[in-house]
Amino acid sequence: MKKLLGLMASALLLTCSCSTSRETYTNPILTGMNPDPSICRVGDDFYLVTSTFEYFPGLPIYHSCDLVNWRLIGHALSTPENNPLKGAGTSGGQYAPTLRYNDGTFYIIGTNYGGEGSHGISIVSAKDPAGPWSEPVWLDQWWVDPSLDFYDGKAYYLSPDNAGGFLLGTIDVTTGKEIEPRRKVASGLGGASPEGPHFYKINDYYYIMSAEGGTGYEHREVIQRSKSPYGPYVPSPVNPVLSNMNVPDHPFQAIGHADLVQLQDGSWWAVCLGIRPRDGKYQHIGRETFLAPVTWTEDGWPRVGEDGVVACEYERPDLPLHPWPQDPARDDFDSEKLNLNWNFLRNPYDKDWSLSERPGYLRLNGSALSLKQNDSPAFVGRRQTALNMEASAKLDFIPVAENEEAGIMIRGNDENHYDLLVTMREGERVAMLRKYLKGADAEVVYAELPQTGDVILSIASTPDEYEFYVSNGDGSSKKPVGKAETKNLANEVISGFTGVYVAMYASGNGADNTNPADFDWFEFIDKDRK
Repeated sequence: MKKLLGLMASALLLTCSCSTSRETYTNPILTGMNPDPSICRVGDDFYLVTSTFEYFPGLPIYHSCDLVNWRLIGHALSTPENNPLKGAGTSGGQYAPTLRYNDGTFYIIGTNYGGEGSHGISIVSAKDPAGPWSEPVWLDQWWVDPSLDFYDGKAYYLSPDNAGGFLLGTIDVTTGKEIEPRRKVASGLGGASPEGPHFYKINDYYYIMSAEGGTGYEHREVIQRSKSPYGPYVPSPVNPVLSNMNVPDHPFQAIGHADLVQLQDGSWWAVCLGIRPRDGKYQHIGRETFLAPVTWTEDGWPRVGEDGVVACEYERPDLPLHPWPQDPARDDFDSEKLNLNWNFLRNPYDKDWSLSERPGYLRLNGSALSLKQNDSPAFVGRRQTALNMEASAKLDFIPVAENEEAGIMIRGNDENHYDLLVTMREGERVAMLRKYLKGADAEVVYAELPQTGDVILSIASTPDEYEFYVSNGDGSSKKPVGKAETKNLANEVISGFTGVYVAMYASGNGADNTNPADFDWFEFIDKDRK
């Protein structure tokens, strides 16, 4: 199996209505689907990991020197052996990792939910966060949102008990075996679904910070502490630590699932997930990563942002500004490896894709698998990281039967996606826009195409609408095919924990395609970036 390794990627910043200057930054700091962030600092460097669910490779590792500008440097789970996703349903797969560093080694603990074969909680480790990472050490327990941290010469393992409480013990990270058996040390603090706990030792106290209220609009973060790691724990008098649930008109909602990091100057900051819903109701590009400063009360309780509310704009951390080179908007597929920002859907099949069969092209060999199935069709996609964007691809594909298709798509999940494709209809090559919603074709629109030659397929988006276009391979004769609402792919409508992907794909819908689909280039223009 080919591993996805490459060097060109960078975090994407999306401006909002706030004005900015050289001394401020705007949230979110990682746009598109980047939920459940976990962070650690090693010297002057910061590293961050987020959830990936059914997308492969899993658990992206981001690097920053200033907490504001981030670049993608690798993935912790980049083989089918360490990231088995076959059979993982929509929003299954890799959940809520925790990233920590101890004595020269990075560790990630997380949960693989719902895939066939090995699944459950595992730990991977690496000397270099860009990889390679170790094979998983599988733990023999099944709990979601585990956390790991190193204090007192021990590796503490904290997890929800799936019954409203939290379990704490110590483990051998090389074997996964318990040293001090986990026992219940604390309970949630009144909100639904206590989850996502993190464990800290700060001065004379041990803190458990956790999320409550589900991952929707009542999401919040709470904290409790004890002089002993095993309790009793006392809740903070200023809970929640952060939440935007009581400011319904705020552009950021569902704030929670946070992690703390201390800077070189002793100050503290928090990363957390959040969403940017349209009209306070619909969000489609996913839960993103936000950053906010942390203040402490005189008696040692943290509070994030201003009174727990995460704002659009803050003064930058007191660190030298360190932007990374921007990726080019266009990927010409002239490398031997895919760029790191590309993902597959579940574990890909080697025969379905190639960068070497036709150098300078991404070749997708459409298989019998369709976009509707819980499997891995010929699919290469990336997060939609801007509300206002244009994605285009130049495609060389001649179908010979009506079941054969290839094109680009906006994917919410297996049962909800918009597909702009080239196929055969009544003996003619045509373009087709298919709105596949709630597991059925909601609308299909056709457009004429030349019978030979390359075509360019394009999707332009605003926060509320997608527009679909086709043109000749030289960009001429560009014509609209149709429009579709973004809210139909919002999590509030289709459920789940992911955000939309824009992707290239090919499918024989029951039989292998006769001809390959060769993508000359793919372009993603972020219109939100100033």
